[in-house]
Amino acid sequence: ETRPAAGPSNEGSSYFRVADAMELWPSAGTVRSRTTTEEFATDSFQNLLFSICRFREVTGHYPTKITTVSFSFKQRRFQEMHAAAMQWPADAFHFIGVDPSADTGFDLKASSEGEAQNAAQPFERDPYGCSSPILKEKRKGRNPFSRTPPYSITCPEMMELLNWCGPDIIPKDRVPWSDAR
Repeated sequence: ETRPAAGPSNEGSSYFRVADAMELWPSAGTVRSRTTTEEFATDSFQNLLFSICRFREVTGHYPTKITTVSFSFKQRRFQEMHAAAMQWPADAFHFIGVDPSADTGFDLKASSEGEAQNAAQPFERDPYGCSSPILKEKRKGRNPFSRTPPYSITCPEMMELLNWCGPDIIPKDRVPWSDAR
């Protein structure tokens, strides 16, 4: 639900619907019935943070490892910035970079330059995306329906991290996974 023209439909659910339409689910097993989506994130930091909470909502516990699949040029942002800002253990975070081939028109060099300038740099200065005017406006603009994530209620152990605004990184003992390993 990050674009008014798209209506009240979110990115995560759209991937679920694509998997349905393309019949990508294994015919045997329970993968589809165990698949869930996160519907409130408005940027990459929130994608990771809110997905951790969504996992806890569904399973009753926090994940022990996270694997993120995205364009390769986003690896540094997810691994070295977002996961680190959440004090997620480095050995429990894995990133798989997947890029379209050049014959699709995908320009890895241009995408990498755009990543550095428009995504990585703002998060370097504002790890939690809550004080920089650029990142605050991005979040506001990507929430056209004024939705409020429920995670401070459904994941109360994460409340301090959900509200942390830096500029310092949250202390490790303030996140719920600090003693879970």
